[in-house]
Amino acid sequence: MVRNNLIRIAAFVLLLTFLFVCPSTTSADQPPRVFAFYYAWFDEQTWTPDHVADLPAEPYVSRDPNAIARHIDQAAGAGIDSFVVSWLGPGNPTDERLRVLLDIAGGKGFSATIDFEANRYGSRDALIGALVHVRDQLMPHGAFSRVNGKPVLFFWRQQARSVEEWQEIRNQVDPNRDQIWIAEGVNAAYQRVFDGHHLYSIAWSPDVNHTLSDWSRRIRRAGVDKLWVATVMPGYDDTLTDRADRFARDRRNGDFYRETWNAALATRPDLVVITSFNEWVEGSMIEPSVSYGNLYLDLTREFAAQFKSSAPPSMEDKMALAASPTPHPTLEPTAAPAASSAATATRGPSPTPTPTPIALAAYRTTGILRVRSGPGVEYDVIDRVPENFVLDILGRSADSAWLAIAYPDYGSLGWVSSEFVTPSDGLDQFPVELVPAPDTATPVPTSSPNRSGADKLS
Repeated sequence: MVRNNLIRIAAFVLLLTFLFVCPSTTSADQPPRVFAFYYAWFDEQTWTPDHVADLPAEPYVSRDPNAIARHIDQAAGAGIDSFVVSWLGPGNPTDERLRVLLDIAGGKGFSATIDFEANRYGSRDALIGALVHVRDQLMPHGAFSRVNGKPVLFFWRQQARSVEEWQEIRNQVDPNRDQIWIAEGVNAAYQRVFDGHHLYSIAWSPDVNHTLSDWSRRIRRAGVDKLWVATVMPGYDDTLTDRADRFARDRRNGDFYRETWNAALATRPDLVVITSFNEWVEGSMIEPSVSYGNLYLDLTREFAAQFKSSAPPSMEDKMALAASPTPHPTLEPTAAPAASSAATATRGPSPTPTPTPIALAAYRTTGILRVRSGPGVEYDVIDRVPENFVLDILGRSADSAWLAIAYPDYGSLGWVSSEFVTPSDGLDQFPVELVPAPDTATPVPTSSPNRSGADKLS
């Protein structure tokens, strides 16, 4: 009873806070729409057994307008509203193919946006130039995806630049906030600049219910106006690549896809994104294939209809969801990479959330800082983070001497000494994390999936 009262109080305080500091949002402002990541870098060399474990029902090259038209028809027929096209910059073949896709989509009542790969630009001027190109050359197209009447952009690896840099970049590119920017990864501090968040992959998660519930809560605590974009996936398999952290998540003949959809819908998302329509090299595609036929399009149609039949969450719904406890995670991971050796901790139960503004979670390093696989010097060093790095803290040791951080982009835990972060107070807001002994920790993926065709089309 006491716990339930605390939850109600937290929800009420959050509601009062956001009533005063955030604009009101109605259900009509946020239609339930389904996006899917789309890749336009496949050619005649792609469809070989050493590149992909399965084949499209109808092999194609991405430059073929007929293939693009077929994909749009298949996606629209399955309840998908828009493609999120991995876009590698002005002048790249993906730019030309996106324009073709937009033209075709416009005649079919479909739409498309881009996944802006922020880590591709060595200088801030180059990055700004690419965003200006998108704003001036692509967004005016009638088939460019919009949410709440504004063009929407997804970002990949926005962590390449600090929150403050993004603030300055956006003030220059989008000063009036005429666009909607969706961040990715596991650092919610970027919601100080961005308008919403998604996780590109959840195939690494030992418990997708816990992962999606946890992140929906984090994003909603960042503001009632933030968009929670829930990710669904059919599975994952990049074991034919040469990545050190390659791994596979079994599709279980559609059951994993069903599981991720059910977990996503339980979070009452603003939007849903599918990873992916056709990422064949990473084995996350739902496009019709030799092995599965139309199974995944059929499942998508079923779940997309269920999503769209439900009313979008109201502001009060979001506040209640933000204050609700995150489900206890499954302690045994079900998808570990074949070649990773970094040990990480297992998430412990989270306490009842309190109305903590996102700014309080934006702790910073005071110098170059070692990241360890557990809370102590006896654990292995798995990386280092630079000075002034923004930490998204997920938990702490019982004595608050060590902080569990999101490391790196997969959502696994790394640990840093709290002695070298600022501010040094407020650490008791974070949950105490349960940690296995150094020799019993379980390896999980240690880096985000790379985009399989990016190098080819650079």
